[in-house]
Amino acid sequence: MAAAVNRMFGGLNVPRQRVVDAVLADDQRLPLADQYGAMTGPGAISTAALQAARECYEVCSRLHDAHAIKAAIDAICQRRGVLPPDDKKTIGGYIARTADHAWWRRALRKELMRRFEHTSIQLGLTHVRADPYVSRETCLAQAAQNEANQKALAAVTATNENGDVYTLAELAALGMGNKTLRRGELMLRIRGFEEVADKMRHVGMFWTITCPSKYHSVGGTNAKYTEFGSPTPRDAQAYLADAWKRIRSALHRRGIRPYGFRIAEPHTDGCPHWHMLLFVTPEHQKMMELIITIYAMREDGSEAGAVQNRVKLVRIEAGKGTAAGYIAKYVSKNIDGAGVGDHKVFEDGGTYIIAPDLFGNMEFTASQRVTYWSQVWGIRQFQQIGGVPVGVWREFRRLSAESVRNAPEPIREAYQAAQKVESDNPAIAQRADFARFIRAMGGPTVGRQATIQLAKRVEDVEGRYEQVEAHRPVGVYLAAQPHAVYESTRYRWTIDRAGVALAVPRTGVNNCSPAPWTRIQPTTKNKNFAPAFDAGRSFHPDTGVPVERVDQLAQYRRHKKRPAGAPSAHLLHLQRKYPEGH
Repeated sequence: MAAAVNRMFGGLNVPRQRVVDAVLADDQRLPLADQYGAMTGPGAISTAALQAARECYEVCSRLHDAHAIKAAIDAICQRRGVLPPDDKKTIGGYIARTADHAWWRRALRKELMRRFEHTSIQLGLTHVRADPYVSRETCLAQAAQNEANQKALAAVTATNENGDVYTLAELAALGMGNKTLRRGELMLRIRGFEEVADKMRHVGMFWTITCPSKYHSVGGTNAKYTEFGSPTPRDAQAYLADAWKRIRSALHRRGIRPYGFRIAEPHTDGCPHWHMLLFVTPEHQKMMELIITIYAMREDGSEAGAVQNRVKLVRIEAGKGTAAGYIAKYVSKNIDGAGVGDHKVFEDGGTYIIAPDLFGNMEFTASQRVTYWSQVWGIRQFQQIGGVPVGVWREFRRLSAESVRNAPEPIREAYQAAQKVESDNPAIAQRADFARFIRAMGGPTVGRQATIQLAKRVEDVEGRYEQVEAHRPVGVYLAAQPHAVYESTRYRWTIDRAGVALAVPRTGVNNCSPAPWTRIQPTTKNKNFAPAFDAGRSFHPDTGVPVERVDQLAQYRRHKKRPAGAPSAHLLHLQRKYPEGH
C-alpha cells in the first residue's frame, strides 16, 4: 500500500507525502500491506501474535518483580501499538492475557484495522468522492471477519436442561444481533418516549451536533486536520462525549432532565456526528437550547462556518409529523437501510447519493459501510438518554406469568407492558408497550430511582484468565420491597464444540455465546486439537505450537521476589511435604 501510494502522491502533496513517509518508516508494528499490495491478512496477524506472546512469556521467566514485569510488558504493548490489559486486573490475570497468543491476535487485528483505516482517511481515500465511511479494503476485511464469526457460531451447538438444541448462530438471531429485531426494538422504545411526552405535554427537539473542523479530514484536503495531529474517529467521538457530559451536568444543575435517544453517524470521511431526539418540559425548552448551543460551540466556535454547521435544531411541532417518524430514517439507514430508499448525505455544500458498491462478487450498501465503520472504530451507534433502565425492560421478558401472579400492581403492570402476544385474533393480539412500561416504572425522568429495580446475584466465575466477580441478573424487585425478588427464567446450557461437550451455566435465554471462562481440553474425538499458546513454553521450530505444558501463574508465583521475612521456597516445600502433626 505504501509503495503504491508513494507513486501516486510522491512529491505532489506535502501532507500526504508525510503520511506515506510515516508508513514506510514504521518498522515496529505490523505492515499495513504485504509486498504485493494486499492488506495484511489473518496469517501474518497470527504469527505476530505468537511472537508477541512468546516475548511476554520470556519477560515473565526472566524477571521476578511484578512491577518490573508489568513495565516490560507495557513497553511491548506500546511498541506494537496495543493497549495493555486493564490496570484493574490482577497481576496474574494481566500476565495470563499478555502471554496468550489469542489475546494478542484480537488486539493486533483491532490495531491493524484502525491504523489502516486512519491512514486511508489521512490520504483522502475514505471520502464521498472515493470510498464513503470506510475504505473498500476495510469493507472486505470486516465482511470476511463477520462471516468467519457467523460460521464459528453455526459450528457450536447448545443444549439446555429441557433437551432443546440450537446452534449459537440461531440463538444470536433471537437477540439484538438480528438487525430487524434491533431496528424494531429501537423504534418501539422511541415511540414509547413520544407517547409519554404527548401525555405529559412535553416538547420534542431534534438536535444535530458536529465536531469542529479540525476533526474532519475532508478527503485529506483540510490543513487544520493535519495541524491538529490527524485525529481518528474515536478521538472525534471522545470530543462529542465530553461535550455532552458538560451539557448534561449543566442541565442537571438547573433541574432539567431530558430523555430520548442519541444516534452516532459518520460523515463520509469517517468523522462522527450526533443526532439526538430529546423531550423536555416546555418551561425548560429555551434554557436547554441555550445550554446545548453554548457547550457545543465552546471549542472553535468562532471559526468560519461554525454557526451554520456545528449545531442544528429542529423543533418537533404537533400536527407536522411525529418524532418517531422523523428519526426513523436515521435509525434505519444506520442499521439495514430498510424503507429508506436512496441513502443521501450532505457533504461539502452538496447532497450526494451513496450507491451500493460491487467488489468482485461482494456488494456493499451504504448501511453496511456504516455498520463496518462502527465495528472497526468501536463506536456505539445508539444510546438511550435518560428514561428508565432498559435492562429491567428486557428482564421482564424473561419472567413468566406465574412468577408475577401475586406480585404488587406495578410489577404486574410492567410485566403486561413488556409482553408481545402474536395472534390472528385482534382481541388476543398485543404489542409490547414501552410507554405503559415507563409509567409503571415511575415516569420518564426517574432514572436509577425507578419503582422497579433489577435483581442481581454476585457470583465468583472462573474466567479464562482469572477468577472474576460477576453480577448476574436473576429477576426484578419492587424498590419498596427489596427482599421480594420475582425471578426470571434461566437455563443451564451444555456447549458442544467440535466433539467436546461442556456443562456451562448461563444467565440468559438468548445470550448464549461460548463461555469465555471455559478451557476446552483435547479428547479422542478431536485429534486435531491444537493447545492454546499459554499451554507451554517450548515451541516447535516450524509450526510454533507449544510442546511443553507450563502453568504460567504457578511459574510467576514460584519465581517472584520473596517479601522480606517470608519463608524461603525450600521451607515452604518442607512445610507442604510435612504438615504439622505428621
